[in-house]
Amino acid sequence: MSASSSLPANLSATELDDGGITIARETRESSVEVTVSFGARDDTVRCDTGIDFFNHMLEMIAWYGGFNLHATYSTHRFRLTHVICEDVGVVFGHAIRQILERRIPDGVASDGAGFGGIDDALAFSCVVLEGRANHFLELPDSLLTGDVEDAHNTDIAQFFEGFAQGCRGTVHLRLIAGVDPHHRWEACFRAFAKALRAALAPDPWRAGATAGVKGTLD
Repeated sequence: MSASSSLPANLSATELDDGGITIARETRESSVEVTVSFGARDDTVRCDTGIDFFNHMLEMIAWYGGFNLHATYSTHRFRLTHVICEDVGVVFGHAIRQILERRIPDGVASDGAGFGGIDDALAFSCVVLEGRANHFLELPDSLLTGDVEDAHNTDIAQFFEGFAQGCRGTVHLRLIAGVDPHHRWEACFRAFAKALRAALAPDPWRAGATAGVKGTLD
């Protein structure tokens, strides 16, 4: 496909027959490729970012978002885990932006909310895709320091900033309850995925329109 006007020059896009898309991004630091596809569930799809816990969280997005997700990251200079999480978020955000633009003519909700829970943990998220890049994470300090599995907590949080930049959307994420750090992040990603799934849902009443009343994503 020819890239839409919203796609930066260092990104390339390939449309898929099922309405999904592959976005590739090249910088001096890294090569990132993200594919979002809406065909039959493919349990063989795996993400390969070099951070196992982050791969697991991306798996949560796919499972609760209702699509197949494949993400790969290759380092050109230094393996910086902060950059990995942010860059994958940026490219995933661009993929969602392209999918949103293609759904606007037929009508797409463009905003959604969802709760995510697992064992002791509960989280809430709201995603609004209307051209305003913001992220508001209401997380305890204990989830922004230290490590979870093989990842730094602060790096995992950077994924949401990157996503907001890439899709030019607003992400609200609030951890409501939880003790185990793995469970707390998993609840957050489940909630985010459900909110995103709702935001991408068909809405014929909004055909040709955006979530915001200004009528444009810019």
